[in-house]
Amino acid sequence: MRKTLLALLGAAAVLGSIATPAAATTLETREFVGHGSSDFGLALFYARQDAKSQAERAGFTDCEEYFKLVISPYDATVFWRCTR
Repeated sequence: MRKTLLALLGAAAVLGSIATPAAATTLETREFVGHGSSDFGLALFYARQDAKSQAERAGFTDCEEYFKLVISPYDATVFWRCTR
């Protein structure tokens, strides 16, 4: 009786650890939009700086630019997706 009970408890412990999902890490994702305009053709640079400063102020460091809209060298918008 004792061996049977120990075997059942051992099996339950092993199956419980296998069936338990791994702890998921939660990543926070946020999007930032940077706008830039320049009389000297540096709009894209300024738009990226704007998006970067917004992300850094919010505490995000891992970012990617997933879309840019360059209307002319004098007006640009970038879209960044950041995670932390």
